[in-house]
Amino acid sequence: MPSIFIQASTDQVFEAMCDLTRHAKWAAHAITIGAEQEGPPAVGNTYTSVHKEKAPDRLTVTEMAPNERFVFHSVMSNNWELDITMTSAAQGDGTLVTRGAKGAKTPLPMKLLLPLVGGATDKKLLKNMKAELEGAG
Repeated sequence: MPSIFIQASTDQVFEAMCDLTRHAKWAAHAITIGAEQEGPPAVGNTYTSVHKEKAPDRLTVTEMAPNERFVFHSVMSNNWELDITMTSAAQGDGTLVTRGAKGAKTPLPMKLLLPLVGGATDKKLLKNMKAELEGAG
């Protein structure tokens, strides 16, 4: 899984990574993400993610371990399914963050390509997240 060090507290980083609506501005391509309910992120919360004129993807928060782990399940418009995991760990005066995707229901060729394609996407998102949280974004 790609990782990055962010010069920010683990509390601040975890809060940001659990807010899926913020992921839209960090993404490698132009998307919008909207929450389907009000309030703070919680297991079971759902979101829609829209890219261009495609049908929306459906995102569901499946796991939250405060300041450690955040997981959400994505059902894409083509019915492929991914589990996206982000972790945070205090490291000195900052936080080490990782992000990776695993094919839950995808064709075999995509499962094989996911580490390459997804890894580049994850790196871009982490870089943009870092820039925002360190005040450069």
